[in-house]
Amino acid sequence: MKQKLEELLKTIGLPIALAAVIVSVTALLGLPLEQAIQLFGVLVGLPFVIGLVVDLLKMVGVVKPETSGQWSAALNLLSMIGLAALLRFLPDVDVVSWDAQLLELAKAVALIVTWVAQLFSTRSAHLFYTRTLGIKSFHFSE
Repeated sequence: MKQKLEELLKTIGLPIALAAVIVSVTALLGLPLEQAIQLFGVLVGLPFVIGLVVDLLKMVGVVKPETSGQWSAALNLLSMIGLAALLRFLPDVDVVSWDAQLLELAKAVALIVTWVAQLFSTRSAHLFYTRTLGIKSFHFSE
């Protein structure tokens, strides 16, 4: 198990010592490791949004594909620290309900992004049919 964890952290560009420091910071903020594991085990919306944000940043060229794992790890760690701080100062916050709403928002954004990507790919397909393949029946005069 230890070897696999070290390989995973190395793959995403995160040294195991940094992960230990971040876990310590969350514990210092008042989020015990057991509670953090339970909380992050049930969250669905937050990881979905983080993945969506990384993918959108890749689409616009901010994130390179070879660094997307590092971006994802960094955003996940920042969210872990942020949730630990939130629970320290507002312990009655219903994180699970908030996460469910975040998931619904992320689904809507993903649907819109998919629709926009489909619009561009449909136009590219049409140009391929008419210009590259030379299918004139798909061409309309202006």
